[in-house]
Amino acid sequence: MKNKLFLAALFATTNSFSQLPGNGMTDFDGNIYNSVIIDSQEWVKENLNVSHYSDGTVIPQVTDATQWANLTTGAWCYYNNSVAHGAIYGKLYNWYAVAGIHDTISSTPNKVLAPAGFHVPTHDEWITLTTFLGGLEVAGGEMKEMGTTHWETPNTGATNNSNFTGLGDGFRMDFGFFTGMGLYANWWSSTETLQVTANQLYPWIRHLDHDNIAVTQSQSTKTTGFSVRLISDTVFSDTPSNMGIIKGETIRIYPNPAADNVVIDLGSLTASSNWMYVISNTLGQEITHGKIISQQTIINLNDALSEGLYFVKVYDALGNVLTTKKLFVE
Repeated sequence: MKNKLFLAALFATTNSFSQLPGNGMTDFDGNIYNSVIIDSQEWVKENLNVSHYSDGTVIPQVTDATQWANLTTGAWCYYNNSVAHGAIYGKLYNWYAVAGIHDTISSTPNKVLAPAGFHVPTHDEWITLTTFLGGLEVAGGEMKEMGTTHWETPNTGATNNSNFTGLGDGFRMDFGFFTGMGLYANWWSSTETLQVTANQLYPWIRHLDHDNIAVTQSQSTKTTGFSVRLISDTVFSDTPSNMGIIKGETIRIYPNPAADNVVIDLGSLTASSNWMYVISNTLGQEITHGKIISQQTIINLNDALSEGLYFVKVYDALGNVLTTKKLFVE
């Protein structure tokens, strides 16, 4: 008999959250990228690897650490200045490149980094993504590539259920040194915010770590070198995944806490054939599953779960995830 099972509503995703592949993107240099639709957004699945702004203006490559640290205009580099890293992880850009600041004349219009139809995501667009993936506390697991090919052990909780496919690409510190390959992933946003202590505007970034499932949002200096992930200008407000989340809000799991059994109650929804639930651990490994064929489905928990954190996911007949519940077994 289980001591307690705590369940809390958590709108996260699995493979089915990325309902459709996007149309992809091609940059000025001819690099071709895949993309994926996650809820209402289309995200490019690879880090940007372009060396020109969208109008063809060159973005300079800067390898020297001292020169990098003193930049006030856009630049890029490869991690450890290695072309081989660039083929896998893309380029690292300072924020001036993100903002399109290409010369020191303040009256000169800024360039655009992204090709037509795409842009560097805003702070709010990152929030939309991580909220859809369950919140900052868990979204990193949904965004990280599984395994240790591009992440150091243990790559905690990596499922890549969103198909975002974040890699541990490291970064270039603001004084020009490289660090964090395999340990961290960082991406720029296009949004600046006032850093009160320094009384300066600092851009928002997003950060993933090899040893937890969280996403960190913080500010960074503009001379740091981070990766760029682009997002489509198009908003997919009527995607199946978006509708699934709306429907999923009516689903309940109780009692809370539970001991021997837990009930999945569909609320106002009516199950058709081949609806399913799946219980998985934080590594994305399935522990048990079953069919949902009635308004209320009782799951016997005896011998199914040991102590720890789990997720219950409810799928409709098309494989869309309607909701996800976080479980803690004490």
